[in-house]
Amino acid sequence: MNISRVIGTLFTSVILVFLASDVARGASAFAPWGPMADIEAAARKEGKLTIYTASGHSNPETQGATNYLFKEKYGVSIDWSILSSTEMPVRVLAEQHTKQYVADILMNGLGGGMATVRERGYIVPILAPSSLERGVWRVDPASSAPKDRDWLFIFMPLTPSFFVNSNLVSSVEEPKSYQDLLHPRWKGKIVLQTPFIPGGGSGWFRATYRTLGADYMRALAKQVVLVSNGNEVPDGVARGQYAIGIAASTGRGRELVQQGALVKYLHPREGSHMPSIGTALLGAVPHPNAARLFLQWLYTKEGQTLYAKNMNAIPLRKDAPQDHIPPNERYTEGQPFLKAAPEDLTDEKAREFYGLSKQIFEEKR
Repeated sequence: MNISRVIGTLFTSVILVFLASDVARGASAFAPWGPMADIEAAARKEGKLTIYTASGHSNPETQGATNYLFKEKYGVSIDWSILSSTEMPVRVLAEQHTKQYVADILMNGLGGGMATVRERGYIVPILAPSSLERGVWRVDPASSAPKDRDWLFIFMPLTPSFFVNSNLVSSVEEPKSYQDLLHPRWKGKIVLQTPFIPGGGSGWFRATYRTLGADYMRALAKQVVLVSNGNEVPDGVARGQYAIGIAASTGRGRELVQQGALVKYLHPREGSHMPSIGTALLGAVPHPNAARLFLQWLYTKEGQTLYAKNMNAIPLRKDAPQDHIPPNERYTEGQPFLKAAPEDLTDEKAREFYGLSKQIFEEKR
C-alpha cells in the first residue's frame, strides 16, 4: 500500500466534504485594534487563549517558557494543542462550520488545507502594532501575505537544505549546489519527504520550484527516495540508510548532532530554503483580546528573543540575538535564500503544486 497516496487522498476527501457542505462566507472580523492597554485589560479578564500548532512551530521548551512569561506578565494562560498538518485544517473547518469555537490562533505552514481555511474567510489580518514597526526586520513578517497580512512568519525558518552523513559523504564530495545532487553517485542515496502531502517536503517544493525549474525537478526525481514521515529524513541519514537528506527537520537534525551522530547541515550555493511557517488569527474565537495580546508580544524584541531561542530558530527582528544558533546556520545580512512567492500560497496554487509535484516525483519516475 502506498501510504503517501492514502494520506493525500484522505486529506483531500475530508477537505472537499467541508467545501461541499458549507457556503463560502467570511468570518466575523475583528474591529480595528484599539489601544494595547485596553486589549491587555480585556485579555486579563479572559484569562486564557488556545493555540493550535504544528510540531515545527513550537516545542515543549518553547511552550513552557512562553506559558510562564505570559502568565506572570499578563495573567493569561495558554492552552497548546499540537496537531499534524493534515489534522489541523480539518479540525478548524469543523469548528468554524459548526460555530463551536476552540482555537484562537493557528501556527502552521501556509499551504494545503490551511490555504483552504484562509480562502474560506476564517482568517483575519494581524494588525499588532509591534509587527508594523519599520526597519527592524531581517524578514518582514508579512512578506508571505503582504497585501492581506493574514499570515505572518513566526520566526525566520531558514532551513539548511542539505543534511549529509559524513561517513558516506567525504569533504571532497559534499554537495555545494543543487546541481551536485544530480551526480550518478547519489542515485537512490538521497531522501526527501514526499512533496505532495503536507509537510517539509511540500514546503521545500513550493520554496524552490520556481528557482530550480521543472527540468531540474524531473532530474532530481530520478535520484531521490521518498518517505512519508518528516523525521525519516534526518533519521535515515543518521543511520546510514541514505547519504543525503533534503529539507531535513532542523529540530530533529540538531538532536542527532547532539547525540553524536556524524551528520551535518550544508547551505547550497543557490541559498537554503525558507518554509512558510507562520501564524494566523481566526476571526471567530473565544478569546479575542488574549489572542491579540499574544500576537502583539510575539513580534516585540522580547517575544522574538524568547520564542526563537527556545525553537533554536533565527528571529525575524534584527535587534533580537541569534547567538543560540550554530555559527554555520546563522543568517548573514544579504545572504541568499529561497522562499515561495505570496501568489504561490493560495488554495488554488497549493492544489496545483501538489498535483505538479506528484506528477514529477511519482507518476514520472
